[in-house]
Amino acid sequence: MKKLLLLPFLFLFSSSFCQQVPVAGNYDGTLSLAFNLKTQRVTGYYENHTGEDDKFSCIFYLEGTVNGNQFKIQTYFPNAKSDDLIEGSMELVNPKSLKIKLHEEHGGCWNVEHFADEPVDFELSKATKWIQINYTIKEKVPLYSAKNIAKKLKSYLDKNDIVYIERIENGWAYSTYFGTRTVKGWIKTSDLNELSIN
Repeated sequence: MKKLLLLPFLFLFSSSFCQQVPVAGNYDGTLSLAFNLKTQRVTGYYENHTGEDDKFSCIFYLEGTVNGNQFKIQTYFPNAKSDDLIEGSMELVNPKSLKIKLHEEHGGCWNVEHFADEPVDFELSKATKWIQINYTIKEKVPLYSAKNIAKKLKSYLDKNDIVYIERIENGWAYSTYFGTRTVKGWIKTSDLNELSIN
């Protein structure tokens, strides 16, 4: 009986072991990527600048559901999904490299990086434990030292700020914000875009 019960488990384990999944982390200093094994969701944030005083910028958020080595993604500027949505694809070349191609260019990207002409290659620079990358949807988002509204920190985040999440528990997300200084703390998932509660 025990052997029969083990068979489905072994099948699921071997299937998930064979499937290639994105490695969370920083890629080439311009792309940050997270992968949630539970939901099979990949989320990310791309930001790059060029020109004198970094006058040209290419910025977008990305999301998608992993389905094989090549799968569809959606990209858009944070909090502008309805106006800025551009679809594309992500290809997992190997555990430490991937390619992204978009159907068209986001505003500003033409002067920085062409994603619509051909796939753009990315190599992993540093692996992390991020399970999601999200952005804030409210003007003033507080951080907390614990999952308790009485534990509010002095630090606040602004709307569209990007946070890097290591775990989600009961409506709270333990996050890191990289700004002029790095800030860690708990954020209510209701203060983040909808992927935080999937």
